[in-house]
Amino acid sequence: MNNGLNVTQKKERQSFGTSGHEEKNRVSRMVPRIGMTIDETADYTGIGRTTLRHLIRSGKIPTLKIGRKTIIRVDTMEYFLKINEGLNLLDNDEVRAVK
Repeated sequence: MNNGLNVTQKKERQSFGTSGHEEKNRVSRMVPRIGMTIDETADYTGIGRTTLRHLIRSGKIPTLKIGRKTIIRVDTMEYFLKINEGLNLLDNDEVRAVK
């Protein structure tokens, strides 16, 4: 059974000791993400999850909803940080919304 791999790919897999599943995960980590969950956004920016949820509820950060999951675009979050640099994100009146 060749699993659709050529000889070179088989040798690489053997030398690295990776299964097909591990290889798929390795490749998926190499693809840049354009959206993040609230937890991922908190890790990425250093802004707390509660603060992020407040900013989303107040309309300062636009999101996508997929069922119960909330997705924030990476470029949206980077723009939000840029336009609010130096401002207190806990002061809702001071924070600029992403349009």
